[in-house]
Amino acid sequence: MTRIAKFALAALCSISVSLAPGSSVGQETTAITDVSIVDVETGEILPGSTVVIEGGRIVSVAEGADVPAAATTIDGSGRFLMPGLWDMHAHMRADVAPTVLMPQFIASGVTGVREMASDCAGGGVCLADMLEWRERIDAGELPGPRIIQLSSAPINPPFGGGAGENGMRTLVRRAHDRGADLIKVYYRLDPEALGWIVDEAEALGMYAGGHIPIRMTAAEVSEAGLRTLEHARDFLFDCFPGSADFRATTTSQNPPMDVMRSMVDDHQPEVCDATFATFVRNGTWYVPTHVTRRMDAYANDPDFRDDPRRIYIPADAWDSWQADADGMVALDPSPEGRRIVRGFYEKGLELTGRAHDAGVNILLGTDAGDTYVFPGSGAHDELGELVKAGLTPAEALATGTINAARFAGLEDEHGTVAVGKRADLVLLEANPLEDIANTRGIAAVVLGGRVYDRVELDAMLEGVVARIAEYDAGG
Repeated sequence: MTRIAKFALAALCSISVSLAPGSSVGQETTAITDVSIVDVETGEILPGSTVVIEGGRIVSVAEGADVPAAATTIDGSGRFLMPGLWDMHAHMRADVAPTVLMPQFIASGVTGVREMASDCAGGGVCLADMLEWRERIDAGELPGPRIIQLSSAPINPPFGGGAGENGMRTLVRRAHDRGADLIKVYYRLDPEALGWIVDEAEALGMYAGGHIPIRMTAAEVSEAGLRTLEHARDFLFDCFPGSADFRATTTSQNPPMDVMRSMVDDHQPEVCDATFATFVRNGTWYVPTHVTRRMDAYANDPDFRDDPRRIYIPADAWDSWQADADGMVALDPSPEGRRIVRGFYEKGLELTGRAHDAGVNILLGTDAGDTYVFPGSGAHDELGELVKAGLTPAEALATGTINAARFAGLEDEHGTVAVGKRADLVLLEANPLEDIANTRGIAAVVLGGRVYDRVELDAMLEGVVARIAEYDAGG
């Protein structure tokens, strides 16, 4: 709940080793034989299937189908094939994304991202650079997850210091003209400004999503047309007796300990239930990012903090994460303080389960790059959080596959293992519907028809470690 300590990406700009691209997309025919398909729509397993891929697309899915003579064959016996995961709240805007971040996403079976802070405030990587990456990835020239959508820079004027209607609408038009797909809104916006932004974005075929203005409730921003609410905490902000006073007076998204205690101990479920009904009625989507609050809850746990994935994080970024976690504990290191923070995190999980049961559409998102939110592998952490929240493994998988594709209007191209869809797939060693942790056991990743086997995926990760070592040594 302290400051957001984003992955210290700008500091990595000296790393310039390039990752050799794989074979050209669509130039090979591949058959995955005798594999069990994970149907993310029905929650069923379809055993004994042969999946044929040509031209970067799935051309055949059938039980015991013939394998084309020219096909490269992958034995899927005892394995499970699912659609690639999409992280719908990720951060990749960094010079080193192609060499340090993208390999981690691919190696984790994350084949698509919605980038949620995509433009610059001057210097460094900007929208034009990210648009170029998108084109190169789609062309098979750059190994990386598809960049599904790109946001504007966050719009977050000082309280009461907005640029007026013309200024807000101009910001939206400029973001549109630069190539953004959505407008990232933030907590200091006033309600009137949000209305102008939503209106202008919709007129341009865009939408607004992100943090909600702190002076508005989640229900109010849903009614105002915000399309996605990011992070679970806003539901807790609304569903306790002191909500109106908190939202009217706070200048921070981080409530003090006594207020946080009340948000948990004095929770009003009927208020949240009404909010969920509003979300369902308006088609507002919800991206919980529980891994961000998990860090808050376990910031004092040495086992949590000594994560073996630290080898994929540069030393200065890791130090920043440690400082952020230390700051979280310092807010109140007493047993009662830690109980409050843990309870806040756990109540967020409970509310996600209730929102799902009420029919709210949920998307998988991690806030990749935030403290202890590891790029790529954090998606598997978040899947586990969604199951903790009460979703079944199949329902959790849907948030990062078919739900994500439907949200983006790309369900005809992505989201399931089906004929005609793009061949962005993950081959698993064990059944993820039996245990969501089985999504971590990746045998191969297919992106646009290009197969990355386990050896290649491991080589990608070894390359990341080597590049980080160069940087940490001052190279």
